[in-house]
Amino acid sequence: GESAIEKLVSTLKKHKEICFDTETTGLDANQASLVGLSFSVKPGEAWYVPCPDDIAATKKILAQFQSLFTDPSITWIGQNCKYDLLVLKWAGIEIAGSLFDTMLAHYVIEPEGKRSMDLLSEKYLGYEPVSIEELIGKKGKGQLNMRDVEVEKVKEYAGEDADITLQLKHYFVPLLKKKEVERVFNEVESPLVKVLTDMEFEGVNVDVNFLKDYSVELEKEADRAEKSVYKKAGVHFNLASPKQLGEVLFDKLQLDPSAKKTKTGQYQTGEDVLLKLAAKGHEIVDDILTYRQLTKLKSTYIDALPELINPKTGRVHTTYGQAVAVTGRLASNNPNLQNIPVRTERGREIRKAFIPRDKNHLLLSADYSQIELRIVAAISGDANMCQAFKEGKDIHTATA
Repeated sequence: GESAIEKLVSTLKKHKEICFDTETTGLDANQASLVGLSFSVKPGEAWYVPCPDDIAATKKILAQFQSLFTDPSITWIGQNCKYDLLVLKWAGIEIAGSLFDTMLAHYVIEPEGKRSMDLLSEKYLGYEPVSIEELIGKKGKGQLNMRDVEVEKVKEYAGEDADITLQLKHYFVPLLKKKEVERVFNEVESPLVKVLTDMEFEGVNVDVNFLKDYSVELEKEADRAEKSVYKKAGVHFNLASPKQLGEVLFDKLQLDPSAKKTKTGQYQTGEDVLLKLAAKGHEIVDDILTYRQLTKLKSTYIDALPELINPKTGRVHTTYGQAVAVTGRLASNNPNLQNIPVRTERGREIRKAFIPRDKNHLLLSADYSQIELRIVAAISGDANMCQAFKEGKDIHTATA
């Protein structure tokens, strides 16, 4: 007779909308391995398919679902689908159908605030789901991984996840209409999920040797700046301590008689304070600013980037946050590749560390010209603005 999986596949095939969720060994989709898959097609019911540690065996299980994964007419419902798509992509599976991401639906309905599945469930369904901590414990040394939890427990948790996500979808559909955000959801946010999945999967090549050399160079420069500060101060202290720095600048050197103190009674030594002092010609402050800039660059980027290289790919893979910024722009973390410094000469150098994968590839940089103003011109239909763009004038001077 049919195996349990074959039965499940033929049941799922009858539906054009399938809710799915993956259980894995970790939060980083590029390093996690698949522990199981859950499916739901009607509220209150779900299936869980455990996957073994052995990737070959897991691929055999996934192959049995291939007719569903390759069907373009199926809509897959999930919470933060990008994560699950990445996990599946690492296991050799690409999903042909469209997506309905409940996290993104909530994002366009309610751009502010948090949107984890547990919170959404409590808020919209009035139901408090099993917390992952009940299975694997709190963050830290003793935390288990999903593979260590007995399958009976995982089954309940995973099934519940798929079931809740399906119910959230039913709840959000009328809200998307009511809030008039269907178009941005269907035409902008939803199709972007697969694009971002591919970008995260791809990663970027980093020139480790360049960074190592640059780190040594900055170390020397920071050292020079630090020694210069001690010389000008006439005293040796811990430059990395804002408390000690404040005492040297304002008690010993008396650079500003009206220097402000923080609540804890130490002097303020933030960048804005230091820049004002530097503008008054206090050279010691230039050295302090240089030291801070160099140590920040070194710790945040130059020494951090090589640590973030994925051993499987030899590349750095960021995670894009599609449902974070209220304005609709993307966020990027672990590492944040959207704020690589560009304002200073030394910061710009860091960009040289991102290189093509080989001699046959190159990195292309493209940027829109005056995109916001072009959109304003298009929406408003302002004759002068449209004319200025057509003639290739600098619109900023034309509108001023």
